[in-house]
Amino acid sequence: MKVLVIPSWLPFGEDKLMGIYHKDFTEALNEHKNIKANILFLYRQRLKNPLKYLFNEKEEIIKEKNYNIYINKVLNLKSINYKLNLYYYTKKLEKSYLKYEEILGKPDIIHAHVTLPAGYASAKLGKKYDIPVLITEHFSKFNSFFEGKNNKYAMYALKNSTYSTVSNYMTEKVGTDCKVIPNLVDTSEFFSSKNKNNTLKLVSVSALRPGKYIDVTLKAIKILIDKYNIKDISFDIVGDGELMEEYKKLTTELNLNNYVTFLGRKNIKKDIAKILSNKSILIISSDKETFSIPGIEALASGIPIVSTRCKGPEEYIDDKCGVLCNVNDPEDMAKAIIKCSKTEYNINYLKSIAKKYDKKVVIENVYKIYKDMLKGK
Repeated sequence: MKVLVIPSWLPFGEDKLMGIYHKDFTEALNEHKNIKANILFLYRQRLKNPLKYLFNEKEEIIKEKNYNIYINKVLNLKSINYKLNLYYYTKKLEKSYLKYEEILGKPDIIHAHVTLPAGYASAKLGKKYDIPVLITEHFSKFNSFFEGKNNKYAMYALKNSTYSTVSNYMTEKVGTDCKVIPNLVDTSEFFSSKNKNNTLKLVSVSALRPGKYIDVTLKAIKILIDKYNIKDISFDIVGDGELMEEYKKLTTELNLNNYVTFLGRKNIKKDIAKILSNKSILIISSDKETFSIPGIEALASGIPIVSTRCKGPEEYIDDKCGVLCNVNDPEDMAKAIIKCSKTEYNINYLKSIAKKYDKKVVIENVYKIYKDMLKGK
């Protein structure tokens, strides 16, 4: 079965994390014995330097571990006109697809990620060339796709595809026909260390950008130290982003430099696995998450989670694997951390939850969806 993956985002440009999951997903697809997948990606470049765009190479092929990424560079015209930009993107995708088809033939399935722009443009492409299209929505603000000027394009994508989301709560917006394809994790990479000591070791794996609320965790730690006299504590922050300097400044202002360590971005899963292996609790502090892969990675490492009630993680966190707290509430988070730290968790149970999201399980489910789509073609 030949699958063409068309993501709205990939980790090019300034944000090296944006869309990185789509690469992991495509790699996992190719590990299935009956699937051969490649990525076709339109890299949208801003209008800051149109002359540079004119003289740059427009096409590139990147060879990954078991698949290729076919990149076509296009302009992002969103700042000029939204409707024009989507029309332009759709036409460019069709042109890029036809070149791809000349090289590798017609795919059996198009699997687009995120409704706009890739999902909509892929739905148009699939209808014109008689190719079944599966769209998977990941975006935390996906509700905005079904509102205002976006609505008619999102509804077209919804009605002309097999539509899926990464969490059950997201299906409420689009109806009962929506499928759920959760994010996948290679659980075999994660392990639990036997060398844990009595220090309360907290960790966060997150981009440092608005909506992640790492500052709330810092304030919660301050409360744990000052109010609850918990001194034997540490907090490792894995990730980087636009708010790193602001969070470092806040750490200093709160006199937490002896407790908090900024580890920066870790692109290799083995590095993240090693960090998680000897931690006590993973913290998720976001206002909204469609899924939160680090949560599953933590459970695969045998460590419980303290998470805000931010939707996605609530679907796999129960009282046997973690504690939920209010969004943007340092005091409530501090209490949740204390409760979590005093609870004895069954490591085998934690890992059993993670296994439900193992890449082999998720990809087998995706393969069944692909087969059903082809039967209904």
